[in-house]
Amino acid sequence: MKIEASDKEVQEIFSLGYFKIPRFQRPYSWTDEEVDNFWEDVINRADGHYFIGSMVVYQTDKPYFGIVDGQQRLTTITLILAAIRNAFLEYRDVDLAKGVHGFIEKANLENKNEYILNSETSYPYLQGYIQSFQKEEIECKVGSEEQNLKSAFELIERKLYLKIPRFDGTNFLQEAETQTIIENLKKIRDKVRSLKLVFIQLDNEDDAYLIFETLNTRGKDLTTSDLVKNLLLQNLRSSNITLDSSKETWNLISDKFDDNALENFLYHYWLSKHGDTIKKKLFGEIKKYIDCSSKHESEDKSRLLLLELKKNSDYYLSIISPDNYSWSPEEKDTIQKSLRALRLFNVKQQSSMILSLIRAYREKKMTLRVLGKVLWQIECFHFIFNAIASERSSGSIAPLYSKFAQELSKTDNKDRIQSINSELMRKLKEQIPKFDEFEVKFMGLIYTKNKQRDKKIIQYILEKFIGKNINGLPIDHASASIEHLLPQSKGDEAIIGNIGNLLLIDKTTNAEELKNFDFSRKIQILKSKKYPLDNHLLNASQWTEDEITKRGKSMAHKAYYEIWRI
Repeated sequence: MKIEASDKEVQEIFSLGYFKIPRFQRPYSWTDEEVDNFWEDVINRADGHYFIGSMVVYQTDKPYFGIVDGQQRLTTITLILAAIRNAFLEYRDVDLAKGVHGFIEKANLENKNEYILNSETSYPYLQGYIQSFQKEEIECKVGSEEQNLKSAFELIERKLYLKIPRFDGTNFLQEAETQTIIENLKKIRDKVRSLKLVFIQLDNEDDAYLIFETLNTRGKDLTTSDLVKNLLLQNLRSSNITLDSSKETWNLISDKFDDNALENFLYHYWLSKHGDTIKKKLFGEIKKYIDCSSKHESEDKSRLLLLELKKNSDYYLSIISPDNYSWSPEEKDTIQKSLRALRLFNVKQQSSMILSLIRAYREKKMTLRVLGKVLWQIECFHFIFNAIASERSSGSIAPLYSKFAQELSKTDNKDRIQSINSELMRKLKEQIPKFDEFEVKFMGLIYTKNKQRDKKIIQYILEKFIGKNINGLPIDHASASIEHLLPQSKGDEAIIGNIGNLLLIDKTTNAEELKNFDFSRKIQILKSKKYPLDNHLLNASQWTEDEITKRGKSMAHKAYYEIWRI
């Protein structure tokens, strides 16, 4: 690998040629804080020739370069130059504006104007709204990257106009005042032009991919998804200059998730199919899987993995966002309900197994009935283990799920699938807390107007107790509200808010019929509506603390041994 390094000023770098942000790079991602810090460093604190780090490029065809490192800084410098140019234009000094614009756009060898910095992912926003000498009359959707650029550019303009007054056409300035403003702008321009970098040039694109990957070990903020993208695109070079199908496929995957969800997807996919590992070692495992002695074999594995990720990204999206996924009516009543519950419990240990189950179902290896049964059993386990007992596993549950997820992914045999599911349930059952521990935590659930933390889990519990129908009619659980049989104004919060004192009632009945009546009157009204009351409520002549405690413990017993029994 040949590497050439030299000190250069920004004005020298922009005179070298044209710079393209290559396919493996992430979009512009600087926040307002990073842009603000950069401005303060290079404009307010720098005396001249300020050093801003290194820039790593590789040359494609002269005079074109791909950027390996320094993209965020070079883009931000371009935004600053564009803001300065616009300010010169506002003060009607076209010559100075054109002078600055020469660092943004210049004629190529065919005498066609070309932007010095080129980015595919922000096209046409960066080019049409920021780099253009006069804003193009185009419509442009401001996506996530464009929003970062828009926010950064607007912040830079605000910082610039703190140093000079903004000319809006109504300012009446003396010639001397205008000249002072122009001189201040020239000083800012010259500070930017004289910024210094270590300019590092590589021989070719292969070296660029390698350097991009190794920068991660030097403290650069590269995520696993950045590195995986780089690795896959390195192996899957596009043969068409206008269509990069591999990059487009990756974009289809990454556009479904935010950064954190994308990292989780890659991790849980790997656990579901390939092997157990920890997050920080995931890229190493993927690289080891793809790197083969044969370039052709590495390419085939990369292509297969990319297509697998694309397919599984849709499955994973349904897991993490069940309310926004398109389910059939039958799937809503089985898959969606369990996925909602697991989201409510705020658990992730099961994600690899859930992904493997959804994949098996979508690939016709498992029926909806079988899938629904397994999902319900997993829901039961995490209700008891996490939602109520608040257990934190010793680290054995996630690897357990991963082991069975991988076994499931390797078979099409229905008997083997049944065996895998049964064995998983047996292993989970061994981890279930004892009833005494469950009962204490269950009885500790409280919901009042002042204590809302347990509201959602209590609502979930009461929905399961009431069932799906009353008098043959489906219940709209989403529009129901929690009723306190003993009113909140009468007693200790720990008793009033106890689950033994709570019922799930439709909002109309709760607000307009039960009102603040005493216990006996409330029960009479609910009986007349054929509401499914339990024996504790039917047999109680008065509603006391003892009755609330008894009912709560009875509910705990039914929950543990009947409703959520594995």
